[in-house]
Amino acid sequence: MKKISIYEVGPRDGLQTIKKLVPTRMKRALIDALRGAGLRSIETVSFAHPLYVPQMADAERVFDGEGAALVMNQRGMDRAVKSGVTYFNIVFSPSEEFNRRNLGCELKEAIARYMFMLEGVPKANVRVYISCYFGCPYEGDIPMAKRIKVIQAAKLFGDTVVLSDTVGAGTEQEVEVGAGICDKVGIRPALHLHHKASRKEYAFSLVRKGIECGIREFDSSIGGLGGCPFVEGSPGNLATEELVNWLNARGHDCGVSIEDLANAKRIALKIADTQTSDTKVKISKVAGI
Repeated sequence: MKKISIYEVGPRDGLQTIKKLVPTRMKRALIDALRGAGLRSIETVSFAHPLYVPQMADAERVFDGEGAALVMNQRGMDRAVKSGVTYFNIVFSPSEEFNRRNLGCELKEAIARYMFMLEGVPKANVRVYISCYFGCPYEGDIPMAKRIKVIQAAKLFGDTVVLSDTVGAGTEQEVEVGAGICDKVGIRPALHLHHKASRKEYAFSLVRKGIECGIREFDSSIGGLGGCPFVEGSPGNLATEELVNWLNARGHDCGVSIEDLANAKRIALKIADTQTSDTKVKISKVAGI
């Protein structure tokens, strides 16, 4: 039996692609329900510009003093600090085209930006996301030298680097190699997996391989909500309730109550049901949840 940590991203990554604005009170109810199920690590908001991510425009009202926030520039960092955020998620990619579209700059500038933004922030309080680590919709396969470079860069800011399968292109071999690179660099790896509905087993094969390689932290989103708003047709997130069931069935301890998670799932379903018919909201269906 392994002790596995689940990092819940539903309130941020799960909701950010939903077009119709979700009421602040419903977002906070979702966060409370997730905590009630035993989830202690939650990315609650993003302090992105409302023009680009309208769903996060109420970040100051949603954040209640607990959890982490995604920040991508100085203005977002200032808003987060003013709101009392002490745990931060940042993101960059080995793909320069993705960096330009997502961050508005290339990797070198992003690193310089984060160096200034995060001055004085303990590395233990920062998670570094590597978007498109396993492949990019704009540049295709990512050369190994670029993957190594961004993992090395991640160590400048945080203790944990999250290898993100933004387009659902990763393989077991790449997970093993990525974990090995992290070990050599001296940074703790985590996995953030996206998958299309027809490739759910593929995602769990990567979870299994990750555990075999010593990875003990996995991102997931309640109901499988989410995806990348900057990648058209991006597959959804690994569903939290499915990950909990999968881990429980294999004797792993994640500290999350599948019974109490049902309340969070009901709220996620309600959020999905409020969307207009032309908004494609995918949510997983699991018996008893």
